[in-house]
Amino acid sequence: MYFDKEFDNIVKEYLMHPKVQEMSKYKHHGITRLEHSIRVSYHTYKVCKTLKLNYKEATIAALLHDFFFNEVETENGYNRLIYHPSYAVENVKQYFKINKFQEDIIRCHMFPVTIIPPKYLEGWIVDIVDNTASIYERCYSSINSLVATTNVIALALISIFK
Repeated sequence: MYFDKEFDNIVKEYLMHPKVQEMSKYKHHGITRLEHSIRVSYHTYKVCKTLKLNYKEATIAALLHDFFFNEVETENGYNRLIYHPSYAVENVKQYFKINKFQEDIIRCHMFPVTIIPPKYLEGWIVDIVDNTASIYERCYSSINSLVATTNVIALALISIFK
């Protein structure tokens, strides 16, 4: 997807897992949760590697930061923001072995909504990359919806005035 061999090697084991693939069934910011997670993971990888930080573990944590499924269906919007990092940590621990560093990154990726800030610089990077990616994805999705709607209206007008 991003044509970076090292990134691909870091995430491939996780991306092949059926539960990670299941994230492609869920919409998230106008795309799938898997697409969003890969985007956050890749940009975390690039920033952390450039800054000579623990980029491998941060890349994995970023990939798994939204590893939740239907747990938040009954929650209102604010509670979804607060609780989904905890659900993600619980789910990740069921399927993968993560360390305290990665757990902190996943658990705190919604700061300040989650109240407790990340302990590590890599966690701050995931938080910022996730926020930036979310804004981009929401805007891109909205623009695409607007363009599609405009195209439908234009086609309707063309057919009316033919």
